[in-house]
Amino acid sequence: MTAIIIFLIILILGVVSFTGSSGRKNQNTEMTVENTGNTSSTGSSGASSSSSREKIDTDLTFDSDCILDELGWFEDAEAAGESLEAFFDATGVQPYIYFRAYDESLTTDSEKEEYAQQWYEDNIDNEGTFLFIYFAEEDTDNDVGYMYYVCGYDIESVMDEEACEIFWDYVDEYWYSDLSTDDMITEIFDSLADAIM
Repeated sequence: MTAIIIFLIILILGVVSFTGSSGRKNQNTEMTVENTGNTSSTGSSGASSSSSREKIDTDLTFDSDCILDELGWFEDAEAAGESLEAFFDATGVQPYIYFRAYDESLTTDSEKEEYAQQWYEDNIDNEGTFLFIYFAEEDTDNDVGYMYYVCGYDIESVMDEEACEIFWDYVDEYWYSDLSTDDMITEIFDSLADAIM
C-alpha cells in the first residue's frame, strides 16, 4: 500500500512539473573570451540531427537589422545581419544577435537570464525569433562572458532541444576559431541550418 501511495505522489509531481514548465525556451552557457572573441583553435563539432524538421511559416519577412553590437566586435554588423538570411530561408526562424556591454547591475546569471527574457518582451514583437545574447564581463576581452538564448513560442518545432544543443556545439566550435566575429556568427547559423534541417 505504501509503495502505491509513493508511486502516486511521484506521478502527480511529475505531471505538475511537466505542465508547469510553460514559457519561452531558453538556455545558457559560459565561455572564456580572448581578444574580441576570436582565438586560435579549430575543430569539428560533429553535430548532427536525428530529427527531420520542416521550415516553419510565421508570416515574418526577414529582418536584416538583427545584430546589436555594444562591444564593437563586428566589422560590419549590417552585412553580417544580411548574411543570416540563409538561416531564415532554411528554417523560417528569425535570428537576432545581441552582444551586450558589461553592466555592473547584472551580477548573477539569473539576473542576466531575466534581463534577456524581458529584453525579448520589450524589443521583439513576434514569437518567431531566436534571440542569442552574449553578456560581456568587466574585462571584456579576457573575462568569462555569459551566453543565453530565448526562443519565441512559434519556433519550437525547429529550435527544439536537440537543435539548441547543436547550436551550442557550433558556438563551441567557431567561437574559438580564427574567423572574424562577422564570419563566426554567419558560420554558426549556416552550419546549424545545414545540421538541423
